[in-house]
Amino acid sequence: MNKVMQHTEADKCIESIRKIDFSTLGISEYNCQYIERLMPNLDYYFQIYAQSIKLLLKNKKPEGYIVDFGGGHGFLSLYLQQLGFQVIYCDSNPLSVNTIQRIGLILGQGPDIVIEGSSAELLAYCHQHNVVVDYLIATDLIEHVYDLNSFFADLQGVNPALQMIFTTRANPCNPLKLNKLRKMMTDVEANFFFPMREEYIGKNYANLKSDVIMELARRTRGRTYIDVNKAVDDYINTGNFPNEIERFNTCDPQSGNWVERILSLNEYRKVVEGNGFRVEFLKGFYNTNRRNPLLSFAVKFINCLIRYSGALGRVGAPYIILRVKPY
Repeated sequence: MNKVMQHTEADKCIESIRKIDFSTLGISEYNCQYIERLMPNLDYYFQIYAQSIKLLLKNKKPEGYIVDFGGGHGFLSLYLQQLGFQVIYCDSNPLSVNTIQRIGLILGQGPDIVIEGSSAELLAYCHQHNVVVDYLIATDLIEHVYDLNSFFADLQGVNPALQMIFTTRANPCNPLKLNKLRKMMTDVEANFFFPMREEYIGKNYANLKSDVIMELARRTRGRTYIDVNKAVDDYINTGNFPNEIERFNTCDPQSGNWVERILSLNEYRKVVEGNGFRVEFLKGFYNTNRRNPLLSFAVKFINCLIRYSGALGRVGAPYIILRVKPY
């Protein structure tokens, strides 16, 4: 795809987005605040979108159906549509769906198809309407998916020849990033998710002793309430406590949303290949748009080191990219 065209369309999108007064759209306060935090670095995020599209297309013309999965605010959808794709926006959060719909009304453009749901709803829609999807992009999404096996099985059902790009800041190769994420997950688990599971088990299995409830709550980290029920029922029937997962990863037991889950490259490869696709791991880059020219130069130098240092560059990369293709 022509780089000049890509930059021109990105500039158009950015200009249109910057003109919107999001506080007047009637969207949720959370989504409004989230967008406000993005705005100072909007150019950087569009550079990530452009990188993803380039890796996906490999100089092919942007056409056919593409999914903006976990689309959130929908900025990627707007960009993809400007480039010439038929865009399917898919997000399980109704507040996010409302956001892109209201943005679409203001701009007079938006995704061709909007799906509120996850991979199962995407699969059902495509089968029901005979839609053949060629591409999928998901930024900062894969680390939050509760069941990756089911997720990729659904995508295999959407199209066995589907080509996909996933970006994730939960880079398992970057030690500084790992330490930061592990501290965050430890805090969230201790202050929110463990108490939620403990309260849930206590209410639904009141006959269990308090120390058993606490141990079950500890060992069911990373499970939804449905799977917590299965684990507790199994304990009652067999007397065996459930096995624990890796000691940092944790998820919201109500929604199943993982907190920046850290998986090794081998774990990702096993899941992807087990569902009929192959995966290549690529490296992201830092934002070079800095007020201080010296800092901007330093970041550009770091990006060069990351880019040209092979697999070792993953150690310093701010995010990694999974390029998933059919065999």
